[in-house]
Amino acid sequence: MTGTPPATPSDIKAKLRQDALRRRAAAHQRQMASAGEIVRGLGLDLIGQLPGSVVSGYFPIRDEIDPVPLLTGVIESGMQVVLPVILAKATPLIFRTWQPGDVLETKPFGLKEPLASAKVALPDILLVPLSAFDSAGFRIGYGGGYFDRTLDLYRKNRKITAIGVAYDEQEVPCFAHEPHDQSMDYLITPTGVRTFGT
Repeated sequence: MTGTPPATPSDIKAKLRQDALRRRAAAHQRQMASAGEIVRGLGLDLIGQLPGSVVSGYFPIRDEIDPVPLLTGVIESGMQVVLPVILAKATPLIFRTWQPGDVLETKPFGLKEPLASAKVALPDILLVPLSAFDSAGFRIGYGGGYFDRTLDLYRKNRKITAIGVAYDEQEVPCFAHEPHDQSMDYLITPTGVRTFGT
């Protein structure tokens, strides 16, 4: 007698991701007009208390909260902003400098990256996008593993702080964490900042 094989951690994450993205889309419709500015205020307060002067951000895709207001505030405070760049599949990210008005290259899935002529810099603080998160501070991304690989590499060699940005509606039950999963240090949502194990 054969039965259904048990779900793998990847299968479970895929289902949690799907459900969380559906909730995120609904939350975005309700909150997108205010969420970016709320995250800007909370993020500037948090980042101002952390060590380091280089912050990695990203441009939003789909229904993500827009972190660009926070990034412009970071620059206005005198810090440097970099954006992630994918060099090859299944490799850590690199980071290139960005200022408002810089030309960006559009990549697959709507990702926007600085041009190859932009200077490479190492971030001290990494804003991370996500599909879902749990109460232990672990995130589910989009399946490529780029941020997990990057955090793993950085944490072996230097201090880096990972800050997720999400709607509260993206929270999922705690899931089985695989060896490659990297936890966040903080999470910013429209209702406040959550701290994980720091």
